[in-house]
Amino acid sequence: MNGKVSRRRFWRNAALAAGAGALEPAGAPAQTKASPEVEAKLANVIRKYGDRLSPVQRQRIRRILSENEEMLAAIRAYPVENSDSAAGLLLLYPSHTRPK
Repeated sequence: MNGKVSRRRFWRNAALAAGAGALEPAGAPAQTKASPEVEAKLANVIRKYGDRLSPVQRQRIRRILSENEEMLAAIRAYPVENSDSAAGLLLLYPSHTRPK
């Protein structure tokens, strides 16, 4: 082909990538169902780098994405409005030389 991907080939590859993500290596711990956000991020990584990733690397990426989502859940749960001021200041110079 001249670099173009047909719709049929695209969907076949997408189905293969989704199926490969569901496969677990032997002896791998059981995984809980990941959220749609984790699945979307994983699908994006597989779309970009899927041909270079082994099944073990794909499982590791899924685990890392799930752990990151769990850590961010508390931050995302905190209510913030656009009118709220910043929690602190980022000073890039010593406080005694700060312009007034």
